[in-house]
Amino acid sequence: MANPLPTLANLCRSASYVNQLVGHPATSTTATRLLREGLERRVPAFLDMLERAVFAQPASPYRPLLDHAGYGFDRIRALAHEHGIERTLERLAAAGVYVAIEEYKGKREVRRGSLTLRFPEHAFDNPLTRGGLEASSGGTRSAGLWTTISVGNHRLGAHHLALALAAYGLERAPIAVWLPYAHGASQWALLALAATRNRSPRWFTQLPIGAAGRRMVLRALALRLAGLRHGIRLPGATHVPVGAESIILEWTRRERGRPLGIFTTPSSALRLALAARRSARRLDGVIFITIGEPLTAAKQRAVQEVGGRAFSSLGFTEYGRVTYGCARTAGVDDGHVFTDAVAVVEHRRPVDRFGTEVDALLFTALRPDSRKLLLNMETGDYATLAERQCDCLLGRLGLRLHLQDVRSFEKLNAEGRLFFGSELITLVEEVLPSRFGGDATDYQILEEEDGQGFTRLVVLVHQRLAAVDERAVLACVEEQLARLHRVNQQVWNETGTLQIRRAAPIVTRAGKVMALHHLAVA
Repeated sequence: MANPLPTLANLCRSASYVNQLVGHPATSTTATRLLREGLERRVPAFLDMLERAVFAQPASPYRPLLDHAGYGFDRIRALAHEHGIERTLERLAAAGVYVAIEEYKGKREVRRGSLTLRFPEHAFDNPLTRGGLEASSGGTRSAGLWTTISVGNHRLGAHHLALALAAYGLERAPIAVWLPYAHGASQWALLALAATRNRSPRWFTQLPIGAAGRRMVLRALALRLAGLRHGIRLPGATHVPVGAESIILEWTRRERGRPLGIFTTPSSALRLALAARRSARRLDGVIFITIGEPLTAAKQRAVQEVGGRAFSSLGFTEYGRVTYGCARTAGVDDGHVFTDAVAVVEHRRPVDRFGTEVDALLFTALRPDSRKLLLNMETGDYATLAERQCDCLLGRLGLRLHLQDVRSFEKLNAEGRLFFGSELITLVEEVLPSRFGGDATDYQILEEEDGQGFTRLVVLVHQRLAAVDERAVLACVEEQLARLHRVNQQVWNETGTLQIRRAAPIVTRAGKVMALHHLAVA
């Protein structure tokens, strides 16, 4: 018989967490006030975080970078007051005070002139955070890094979500969560919605509950029991396998006549839109908040054709939700950055052995309850970063910084599953040539959309390698992905996400062949 003590302890911790999180509702009124206060106090908040979480911590991973670059607290404080946070962060990045994605994951040593070091696995844990909800990263380091979501960080996310819901006309609307059971955002979203007092009547999951593992199942049960104390009935999960989207379509039919939301991935939103079209149904009043992969023009168009709307939200485990989609934009994947709590700047860097460069995004957390300590931290993404005024609610509240067309130079996204380029580049440039012949320019992993808008990952193999066994190549890629990332391949196998094609790898405009290539079909 299993020892009940861990379950009991988990229940007690969960009860305390839920009590602190939902005890004070995250209304749009409260969220508006806190947002404006945060925007006014950005510089003091940044300096407070820096002083307490970095300069007061001798073991901080940022201390050797700052010392090597010659930046003490007084110098940074003077720069921040004179030039603002973003210009200060740009100067720090130019001086070598930043963390590349490969350095964060421990895949590469840090080299800044004469300085050489390697960050240990938990170097970026926030020293000011004590306890909270646990969420796992994608597993690029051993079994994945566990991140602690403090109550303060979760409440901040709930307030930002409340403003997004108000901007989309979803206040007090029923909102379903449609994400894999083991996805860290699932339980985060259920609790954040409970804090906003929005009704979250359903939780749909693409993978069987049993695939999540005992730890996740017990935690979900503990959170549900803790919610009952506040009269909040968090839903149990309903498994909706690929191809059974009619279950969710039926739920939207029963809730028709009023707006309703679905928190999910763009691929799942597309599947529901196509199921509606096949059934001659409409999704009028249904609004998708999408995470986990880019919201592309093809996916958005499919949703709009059956009467729905879709907005993207950028986030990552180490921070939380960074953006929510603009309600008045004419473009796709355009989000307002919540600059009351985060700063973002760009930093030019190479992304392959051929010297191809992008303007990588560097994020800095401005609050002491951040999940991880972020000071010019790379996430592996680049985007169009622009400041402009718009007339949606978020714009009127003072969120002028927009991120649009977010793409990754370091990972591929399909069906909300992430695969990181540092390993994929090794697969393309070393593993495949050594096993099947040819060289690094004979293989490529291509992310593209098919005619319906589904994201596919295509392994390109040059035609000149005539004797290559295509099935063996595909099996090798699948084996490497599963081994490196602990990914449950069931969704990919059911949807045919991973494919192989005999074709010459695509050459960029600069005449280079990148191991990873993104090609969206509009």
